[in-house]
Amino acid sequence: MLEAWLNFTVVIFVQALLFIICAYYTKKLPDIPGVLWRGIPVGIALGLLFDCIVGRLFGLHSYTLGFGVFFLVLNAAFSYGLFVANILLLRRVTLFHFYIWIIVIVAVYETTNYFSRVWTWEFALTHIEFLIVLLVGYLVGAVLVATISHIFLGHRFFFIDNLFKKSNS
Repeated sequence: MLEAWLNFTVVIFVQALLFIICAYYTKKLPDIPGVLWRGIPVGIALGLLFDCIVGRLFGLHSYTLGFGVFFLVLNAAFSYGLFVANILLLRRVTLFHFYIWIIVIVAVYETTNYFSRVWTWEFALTHIEFLIVLLVGYLVGAVLVATISHIFLGHRFFFIDNLFKKSNS
């Protein structure tokens, strides 16, 4: 059990490090506390929904620490919260750069999890199919976060504004 908590700590540390790198890249280092403050509540809501529906109900993923309430809330706050915070840092990038960052996030999160197992995907696919599912899944999650943040929370995303401008033309 201690090893599972250590793995969770390693994964969160790496996710936090990637968040800091993203903040540096987007020149938002001073905004880190505010971005986390906005990202964590959204991460908790989305993370709990995703884990309860996709993980527990449909059985598409599992956690070495199980689906207990304490772990799910902690995971949603830290892991999903950092994911949402990363997405919030990408408000002023093009769709192309947004997608590149999603690929980086997938690579870092999943590689870290490979060596410090926290979650297991419970479906069998070829390597290429699995990679496609991961990329599409993370991209859909990121676009969902961006869309919710753009429409309901007033965090304008450059690529969403551009999509609306093009559709109105």
